[in-house]
Parts: sequence; structure tokens; C-alpha cells
Amino acid sequence: MAYVWSMGVQVEVCVTSVNEAEAAAAYGVDSVEVCTWLACGGLTPSSGLVDAVRSAVRAPVRVLVRPSPNGFVYSPAEIHALLTDAEIFGGGAMGLVTGALGEDGSLNAALMRSVKQLAPESEITFHRAIDHASDPLMIVEACVEVGVDRILTSGGTTLAVDGIPTLKAMIERAGERCVVAIAGGVTPSNVVELVERTGALEVHFAAQRAIPANSMRASLISTNAGATFLTEPDRAKIEGVTNALVKAGLR
Repeated sequence: MAYVWSMGVQVEVCVTSVNEAEAAAAYGVDSVEVCTWLACGGLTPSSGLVDAVRSAVRAPVRVLVRPSPNGFVYSPAEIHALLTDAEIFGGGAMGLVTGALGEDGSLNAALMRSVKQLAPESEITFHRAIDHASDPLMIVEACVEVGVDRILTSGGTTLAVDGIPTLKAMIERAGERCVVAIAGGVTPSNVVELVERTGALEVHFAAQRAIPANSMRASLISTNAGATFLTEPDRAKIEGVTNALVKAGLR
């Protein structure tokens, strides 16, 4: 099935620094999502980083609210942290990217309703917790029921290209009730295929690359001598994704 877009496909870059946000904005992305520790899928960033990014770019800013890297079934303490952060960031009317599951892999609807109550002016995105759910399509329906505005997903797989059939079904199920944004290994070489085969109106990806560390300096982690955590914006990736969409007439 061929899809026709009345508007260009929206592009969001996930950032962990002001430099990454500025690089994304320089290529005209539609929004940035701020987080920290991308290696674990992202955690809640500091309010200082969020404020710095908001001051540096004009693009709309969403904030990841995820208290722990240990899955999406949260303890009472983790729920407390999540709701506190949601209230703080929601006070600035920023978009919140969050989500939680029950022990059976269903949506934690009570928690999502609490987020909505604490951040009534914020757009709410249910993040890739949906890719760990027992039934992603049922989560789409549950998200609509609790008032979620947007869903971020790879279709239940590590890479979105492997989840295309599920992504297509999720987008069709959501219809105009909820936006479904594609994430998970979006690159210049596959973004057009992903959009054309699913009908997605938004794509999301991170764009950073590692910088070799100075091996003569002391490691800050005694058990990881020689490890490097230095990164820089991957400008070529941002430019490549946006250019691929433009050349295909999708942006």
C-alpha cells in the first residue's frame, strides 16, 4: 500500500547534551528529546541540562522521564521518582516521554493517569516500554483510553526494520487518535523504507558517536580502566536522515 503525506514527516533527535541539540537544530529537525545515559536506552536528565537545551535551541523540547534502567515494572520508590520528575518538568509544559508496565506486561494505566494529572499542559508520549509489552497492539488501545498523545516504538523488536509489520498495524490501529513515531535504528539508508512501508508520520533517532579517550589520563572508574564515554554529535547522520526524506518527497 502506498501512503500519501499531506505534511512532511516529522524528525526528532534524542540528545544528551547542548552540543547534540544544537547540531540537530542546525539541520532543521522538528523536535529534540532530552535524556541521559543513552547506552541503557535513556534515563531522566537533570533539570539543569533540560534548561540549557531549551535556552540553546528553538525546536520544541521533550523530556524523557524514566527513573531506572531495570525494565519498566517500577517499584514504589521508582514510581515516586517518576511522578516527581513528571510534575517538575510538566510545570514547564514540556512534552513528557514516559511509560510503565504491569507485571503481566499490560499498560500501567493508573501511573499514566497520574502523570496526566500532574502535567495537564504537557503532551504525553508513551515510550518504548511498549516494545516490552505482552501485546503492543493492546497497549495502543490502552494508551488512547488514558489520553496518551503519542507513542514511540520499534514495533516490539530491537530494530524498527525488523518490526515493520507490527509498526504498520500499530499505526493503523492508532489512526488519528494518537501519533505513532518510529524509533530503533533509524538511519539514512532505511528511513525512507520505514516511512513508506508503515505510513509513519514521525521518526526518532539518536545521533552521537564515541570519541577516543586520552589513555594517559586517569580513568574515573576503577573497574573500567581505559573505557571512554566521550561523545560528539553525529552531524552526518542527522543530515543524512533529513536529506533522504527530502529527496523522497516525504519532507
